Amino acid sequence: MNEPTAYAELNPFTAIWTRPRETVRYVIEEKTTSFIVLLLVLVGFAGALSGASGGEEMFPATGVILGALLLGPLSAVAGIAIISGIYKLLGKLFGGVGTYSEMFRAVVTSSIPQIWLLPMWLIWLLTSPSTFYAEVDPAMSEPDTGLGMVIGFLLLAAVIIVGIWTFVIQCKAVGEAQRFSAWKGFFVIVIPSVLLAVVIITLLAMFLFAAF
Repeated sequence: MNEPTAYAELNPFTAIWTRPRETVRYVIEEKTTSFIVLLLVLVGFAGALSGASGGEEMFPATGVILGALLLGPLSAVAGIAIISGIYKLLGKLFGGVGTYSEMFRAVVTSSIPQIWLLPMWLIWLLTSPSTFYAEVDPAMSEPDTGLGMVIGFLLLAAVIIVGIWTFVIQCKAVGEAQRFSAWKGFFVIVIPSVLLAVVIITLLAMFLFAAF
């Protein structure tokens, strides 16, 4: 595929940090389906390892890695597919003209920063399972030497920073896919979250009142 000159030096894995809209448009228009599949695998893998941390140690590290590699991408596909549909439909209310395919690619691309955390998740899991999990089986893990605490602290800081910037990138990505401003992208993302929070709080309140 012949790429436009403007995209000749653009690497999505690095450009997404400083040129998010251009990167999203590049992926939408130029990248093949195989590249999207690669992103889904990596994003799902990172997300699954993130979800495993802080939980109970049920399997050895190799089992967790294999499980995350197999199940993580499936969860990523399902989650992004649903979110993309919501963003597309809600974006129409703001005058958006993007297609579902464009929105799906945009959301996947906006998740690239999460992939950068993958090496740290793996290092933490492999070097210090005793701090990676909240509940540890003494028979399966070795005592922490202090390294795990350091890695965990650094990763926590990285997760906060990357999470904030990922949100900013996603606002721009939704805006680019729908061909409107990042501020409209912000509201497209926030509105479903607020509505979901209201529903959850309402259901919890009803349950608590019913219990008493």
